[in-house]
Amino acid sequence: MSIKQRVVTSTVCSVMALLAVVFDKEPVLKTSPQGLTHIAEMEGCRLKAYQCSADKWTAGAGHTEGVKPDSQITILQAADYFIQDVTKAEQVVNRAITHKPTQGEYDMMVSFVFHLGAGNFKRSTLLKQFNTELNTQACNQYPRWVYVDDKDCRIEENDCEGIVTRRAIEQNVCLYGWDSPKTRGLYAYQN
Repeated sequence: MSIKQRVVTSTVCSVMALLAVVFDKEPVLKTSPQGLTHIAEMEGCRLKAYQCSADKWTAGAGHTEGVKPDSQITILQAADYFIQDVTKAEQVVNRAITHKPTQGEYDMMVSFVFHLGAGNFKRSTLLKQFNTELNTQACNQYPRWVYVDDKDCRIEENDCEGIVTRRAIEQNVCLYGWDSPKTRGLYAYQN
């Protein structure tokens, strides 16, 4: 194994290992296990700080608060950060919505806040449409959120096509839920 491969191996953590620790802690979260898995899979997991596509220092599964270029964390810290970050995202969603969503709608709104932040969610047409009970139109807003630092992630040269995939998954789960044949094939981790 090359030095580069050893460095990558030592800094990348398994999303399934992360989720095993998260589920073992039995956090009181409203996001479903599928929703938590979706967020963790989309974020990935690294124990050593790296810069995400938006050039923010990140560690664990999308955790940015207090992360510096030399930060290194354990899998247990990554799980704790993940639970804290999902809890914060849930609080934003819970305060902003005016009627009860389906589980898929809720999970994807939490994923949106986790990835794009509270401010973007609160200002979004997605939230406005959801709150006026235009749920289908709200779900169809996800594909609009494919820009990172003014780069259109639909353009291959911008090297952020994972964002487009994430938004397509979020749109499908929002529209059809977790158990629909239309979403079942999108996830390797679903039964």
